[in-house]
Amino acid sequence: MSFHTPAETTPNAETTPEVEMDEAAVDDFLERRGWGCLTLAKDDSAYSIPMSFGYDGDSTLYFQLQATENSEKMAYLDATTTAAFLVPEVAPPDWTSVVARGELRRVPDDEIENVLNALADNAWFPLAPWVEGGGATDLKLYKLDADELTGRSSMA
Repeated sequence: MSFHTPAETTPNAETTPEVEMDEAAVDDFLERRGWGCLTLAKDDSAYSIPMSFGYDGDSTLYFQLQATENSEKMAYLDATTTAAFLVPEVAPPDWTSVVARGELRRVPDDEIENVLNALADNAWFPLAPWVEGGGATDLKLYKLDADELTGRSSMA
């Protein structure tokens, strides 16, 4: 099976060059965005979930994870040694994406205020410890200290 993009929206390498973003541009982009896709891994299987996030402006992203103790999400989280988080923005013909990779860990109690501030600054949705049609779930705060933080854009 092949997919085709209509000619009028097909990016042209001459009009949309790929540009590696510098650290300041990556930070600015993450501070403007509030959601992305978190990818976890267990054995040879990947598990990706859309996530709202907070960013501290210094290579750390914060997440709230809602799940029951025996959920598939928690099983993947427990098995993951290095998580990847993709933050995209697409407005054809332009696009930008940032990828953060690193260890995903529970936030210690003494850092909770920092997490709440970062989530309030740019998370796409607020803290919400419930699921629709269900009771309360266990709300856990996690952070990804990015060992690798890269960005690319079609905009020069």
